[in-house]
Amino acid sequence: MKKVIQLVLLITIFISIYLFYFIYFKDNKELKVNKKEFDTVELNQDNNNSIQNLEYEVNIDEKNYYRLISKSSEVIYEDNVEFLKMEIVEGTFINDANIYITIKSNTAIYNIKNHRTNFKEDVKVEYLDNSISGENLILDFEEQKISIFDNIEYNGTKGKLFADKINIDLITKNVDILMDKPSKNVVVNVKK
Repeated sequence: MKKVIQLVLLITIFISIYLFYFIYFKDNKELKVNKKEFDTVELNQDNNNSIQNLEYEVNIDEKNYYRLISKSSEVIYEDNVEFLKMEIVEGTFINDANIYITIKSNTAIYNIKNHRTNFKEDVKVEYLDNSISGENLILDFEEQKISIFDNIEYNGTKGKLFADKINIDLITKNVDILMDKPSKNVVVNVKK
């Protein structure tokens, strides 16, 4: 009888170890990431990773947050800093559940440490009742601004304009329209 009890206990221990391993240590083939507070969670992988349908949310303050969505992404490492190389990207700024800036592009590079995002290739920005298109956009949370450059076309309620660079201040919501050379002028086509 004693040997039967020992055998049952031994089998129970092996089953418990197997279940514990299977539940907590077995690699899952499907990886889903949804981060609410970016600063508190880090990806700790030594190899590059592909992620499908990635969504990040970065809390700016109590009422404002930034959501970044990509169809496919890859985690890459440069100088011990993690970056996300993304394709088919959409970034939105949301205030009290209302979207006030939307950025879309074909590709983007996202710095996980400081949230700086470089949108590239067919960049489109919807800002209030305006739309801006260009080839490059840098979203910088440290400077709290958006810089759009290369082949810019600005479509507003009053007309169109063409410029070399547009800066949007994320705090004041002011827009600066600039040319690279002082001798060049911003081209404006006013609607009548």
